[in-house]
Amino acid sequence: MFGRLVGIVILAVVISSDALSQQSLQELENMSQFKQALAAVDAIKHRKNLQCVIAIANRALCGCLSRKLPVNIYFRSYASIANQEKGPEYGQLSAADKTIVDQCVSDSR
Repeated sequence: MFGRLVGIVILAVVISSDALSQQSLQELENMSQFKQALAAVDAIKHRKNLQCVIAIANRALCGCLSRKLPVNIYFRSYASIANQEKGPEYGQLSAADKTIVDQCVSDSR
């Protein structure tokens, strides 16, 4: 009887240990995917910054825009924004993004 009880306890510990190992492995995999996603976003922002600097030759403004604006905004819009044309690209920005653009333009002068 005691032997069976010990066997059941050992089996329960092994099963729970295996479940914890699987969970830890899944957490590590999720963390790795998250780090890869962050690296991809950083690469996109860096590329947008370079393209912007080539297009409008204002490193300070391009750096601010590429750092602060969401990555889904096309860099081509940066030129319109930088020239203060406030064209359709600017009009389509959210209020928060317009505030970012205005601050970046102001800070780069």
